Amino acid sequence: MTGDRPSILFGVTIDYQMRYHEGLYQRLADDGWDVHLVSGAGPIGEALAQYPGVSAHVLPMARAPHPIADLRALCRWWWLLKRLRPRVVVVGTPKAGLLGGIAAAMRRVPVRLYELHGLRLESARGPLRVLLRMMERVSGATATQVVAVGPSLRERALAERLVPAEKIVVLGAGSPNGVDVRQFGDARHDATARSTMREHLGIPASAQIVVFMGRLTADKGLAALAEAMAVVQQHSHAWLVIVGGIDDASGVEGERLLREAVARLVVVGEVADVRPYLAAADVFCLPSRREGMPTVVLEAFAARVPVVATRATGIVDLVTDGKTGWLVPVDNAPALARALRQALDDRETARRMADAAAALVSERFDREIVQRTWISTLEQIRQQSRGSR
Repeated sequence: MTGDRPSILFGVTIDYQMRYHEGLYQRLADDGWDVHLVSGAGPIGEALAQYPGVSAHVLPMARAPHPIADLRALCRWWWLLKRLRPRVVVVGTPKAGLLGGIAAAMRRVPVRLYELHGLRLESARGPLRVLLRMMERVSGATATQVVAVGPSLRERALAERLVPAEKIVVLGAGSPNGVDVRQFGDARHDATARSTMREHLGIPASAQIVVFMGRLTADKGLAALAEAMAVVQQHSHAWLVIVGGIDDASGVEGERLLREAVARLVVVGEVADVRPYLAAADVFCLPSRREGMPTVVLEAFAARVPVVATRATGIVDLVTDGKTGWLVPVDNAPALARALRQALDDRETARRMADAAAALVSERFDREIVQRTWISTLEQIRQQSRGSR
């Protein structure tokens, strides 16, 4: 700590994941915290470190299991925590949660929060599932409290016996950071931006657009999406727009399947601002096998874009079938195709669901609401830590 300023450290594996709490770091610094960010190298951490009271520390971590690299990273975590001496550590993502959690427990950091963003083990099989299960159990054991980003994720963690029920909580309605409802709503109502984006993508103004946003990996259900959109395009002139970068080898294969199966396809890649793409969309589709609390669904809700998604962990906390969107079984391409056709054809029902979804996100998941919940929780910790000195 610096003087009477309490010190808090947020740790994730890769720089991109610093976006999980963007805005919260700055608010905590304004409230008198010394905020430290730990991740691999990248532009997001560098940019955040320009804010007064926020510091960034580069600590490379291998996302895949790698004994030598992991031991080296653990040692770096231990020395960093020894130097910074934070009173609160918040670690998320599997590798940072494991290594940062172990180091924080070894250093006896008073408050150790493990933020559970999702469970990779849900879609893993064999030895990998065993390893991931062990990692989650260790991360939970080293934490003083586990924060699940959604209710169904908490229930899944309990069903997998990863952590005791009294140790895992959901803050508010969930979500690590919520969404800026006003910004997404304004983007949707910008007719010029909508037409400009369609022109940029080379899609006719009269054509319908299905948008997928997310990392390109098998867990996002890309194979089912490719098969379903091939059926949809047999009955319509709809286009599919893919927004997101390739995450791993399965994402390369997923993109190949999409290009082979989907006739009218635009692959955009990773973008800094997804709002123009939602502004141009008629339907948003997320066919994932697993999620934590999908921010992309909240963004689609805020932009009043009808949602078609799967009945997966995390998604079921947001999408109620027939009320705030369409839900179909995981990896069921025929059901996904039927739901997409309904969303594209029945515009009145789609509009009604989108309105209900917009009301939900405004009431529970606006960024101001979510960040206030985090600030209140951390302030309670701050007061308790003062009383324990």
